[in-house]
Amino acid sequence: MVEGRHDHSDKADGGYRRTAQRATILTEVAAAEGHPTAGEIFERVRRRDPRIAYGTVYRSLHLLARHGLIQELTFADQSSRYDGRTERHDHVHCTSCGLLVDVDVPVALIARYVAEERSGFAISSHHTVFAGVCPACRTAAVRRQGAGDRERKGLAAI
Repeated sequence: MVEGRHDHSDKADGGYRRTAQRATILTEVAAAEGHPTAGEIFERVRRRDPRIAYGTVYRSLHLLARHGLIQELTFADQSSRYDGRTERHDHVHCTSCGLLVDVDVPVALIARYVAEERSGFAISSHHTVFAGVCPACRTAAVRRQGAGDRERKGLAAI
């Protein structure tokens, strides 16, 4: 092989080079519970390959997402999250603690057709993220509110 040229026989069907590092990154995303950030994936991959650089993980995640092998979920005010589940599904995002959970909502499929009909677009995919407060955060808020109510009642008795 000539210096500076790559052997293309190791290219995946999607046209990118398969490397051991990319395979490790893909394996970690697929095995992850939840939806890890690039930093979390880096820490997991680094346990297996201490020489890997953060930039390699970051670029590989974008490449794998671009080729449809993983999903990249972006939020305006937070780090991107990665999902090894690539078939169509939706997510519920806690606006309090950041928890992100897969949810299958068949009705959300209808939204695609309504959007296509009303916009004239030929829609190839869509992804819905429902935002709200998770049960644990709601319970914590109720406890805090209850403690505040008891404190106010205690002050009123003085």
